[in-house]
Amino acid sequence: MNIVSQIIGLLLSMLSKEQGKELLDSFFDVLEDKIATSENKWDDTLILPLIVKAREVLDIPDED
Repeated sequence: MNIVSQIIGLLLSMLSKEQGKELLDSFFDVLEDKIATSENKWDDTLILPLIVKAREVLDIPDED
């Protein structure tokens, strides 16, 4: 497992700042889509505000 984490760390370090933002935007989009289609409301209340704050702090606007 240590080798895997080192490889992931190396790959992430090779990304430009813009590529990193695009990757995180895609990740956030997937989470937001899953939350929107879930039947429960707890994730709307707990997870969505965290994603909104993370987007704000990391300067990754939600352009969808």
